[in-house]
Amino acid sequence: MTSQRRALLILAGANCLFAGSYVTAKLALSTWPFASLNMVRFSVAAVVLAPYLWRHRRLLPRGRSDQARLAAMCALGFIGNKAFEYWGLSLSTATDMALLIGAEALVTVLLSILILGERIRSFETVGLVLGGCGIYLVVVGGLRLPGGFGAGQLLGNLLIVLSLVLEAFFTIVGKTVVARYPPFLVTAAVVTGSLVAWWPAGLTALAVRHWPGLTWGVVAAALYLGVVTTVMGYWAWFYGLQRVMPGALAPLLFIQPLVGTALAIVIRGERPGAATLLGGLLVLAGVVLVVTTRQPLADAPPAAAGGG
Repeated sequence: MTSQRRALLILAGANCLFAGSYVTAKLALSTWPFASLNMVRFSVAAVVLAPYLWRHRRLLPRGRSDQARLAAMCALGFIGNKAFEYWGLSLSTATDMALLIGAEALVTVLLSILILGERIRSFETVGLVLGGCGIYLVVVGGLRLPGGFGAGQLLGNLLIVLSLVLEAFFTIVGKTVVARYPPFLVTAAVVTGSLVAWWPAGLTALAVRHWPGLTWGVVAAALYLGVVTTVMGYWAWFYGLQRVMPGALAPLLFIQPLVGTALAIVIRGERPGAATLLGGLLVLAGVVLVVTTRQPLADAPPAAAGGG
């Protein structure tokens, strides 16, 4: 087996691990508040990552500007993004989460065009329009005007979309950081740093909810999200990205939405409507159009690993 094929298999495996996080998190969120789940998840990940982070601490950013970017990456990617993502998931379904997560690449490209002034081609425009229509179908659930913004599935889907926007900003802000520092080390640092917010928020949420019971299901979910998704998933993602050409990544973009939706149907018994599935297909079609026609940048950041 060639090294590129091995890397592709590892990347595919990482996407499957991320896809499994939606049903896993949804299970835990049925009894635990999202802030407390993130507190436990990232605490577990930080414990596992601590030896690696300590051993390579001298490679961390030293300059004030890079440290400021690192703090911004922490706030955007592992505090704000995960807060809105899991808050939204607690109100929505694992299926909608899996289908919407595919739009992250579209949001990142759109923000790169609007903020960084990057050029856009005609096929990319078509892809962004298709993806935007798909996002609308998934969020609203069909070709109709949005209803009230109550504490329901619509609000949950909007929060998930907002989390994708923060993730895209995380990718743009971290562009220069991950180009000059080991990406997995940067991820380990921002995961650990996020506990500054998650511990106070998580303990407060537990107190408000009168300390819900710690079931084996919640423990298993926290271990999966902390060890399998955050540590193993990100390690596999960065390992593969360092060895695979950008053009080979396009087929892998289908894995998370398809596997995540399949797991939600089989494990949770969710039954997405035709409009939701059509929206997911439009999102994937838009992503493929944008990714396959966009000129890859040499210093493009591998920081955004998708879901999880």
